[in-house]
Amino acid sequence: MKSTSSGKDEKIGLGKKTNEGYKYRAKIDFGQDLSAQISGVTKEKEVNEIIKAKVEEIKEVVKKFPGKEKNLQYYYEIGRKLSFIDSDSFKNIAPYSIFRRIIEESPEVLPNVQEKVATKHLDIMYKLAHVGKDELSKATWDQWYEIMKFKEVYRKQNLLEQALDACSSGIAGPSLRRKVQDIIEKPG
Repeated sequence: MKSTSSGKDEKIGLGKKTNEGYKYRAKIDFGQDLSAQISGVTKEKEVNEIIKAKVEEIKEVVKKFPGKEKNLQYYYEIGRKLSFIDSDSFKNIAPYSIFRRIIEESPEVLPNVQEKVATKHLDIMYKLAHVGKDELSKATWDQWYEIMKFKEVYRKQNLLEQALDACSSGIAGPSLRRKVQDIIEKPG
């Protein structure tokens, strides 16, 4: 964790992949406290090594699923691999930074999908892994896509159950989105 002169903790930024390898975001400024800076570089290196290992695990899942488009089981399995984000090592790192890195290092996770859209899909995969596997069949891929746009829903079982009940009528798209928004605003 990076500490500022005011004593507040900041989010740790991730570097990026280059042709020469991984380029660390953390830099050393000899005018500042070296031990804190070295700690920041060490933390980024540790996180980078974990991400690198997890990307390899994700690549193994990718190989098992030839059909990835709108495949709930595929999204769920990738999401389970993404659950490492919940560990303490990643609590000060924005999930979208991690998703961006995964797409950079393993674009085959979502082939033919632009990076910005792919990171949103990785977020949905991550959220789906927090839902019981037996609940996946209660909605179509398109319905899950709409439901998972709301972070409150996958975290609260009563909201999720209400959203899935709405799905049983076949509602989808903007209508489902409005229904889920109503459920969140007026849980019942």
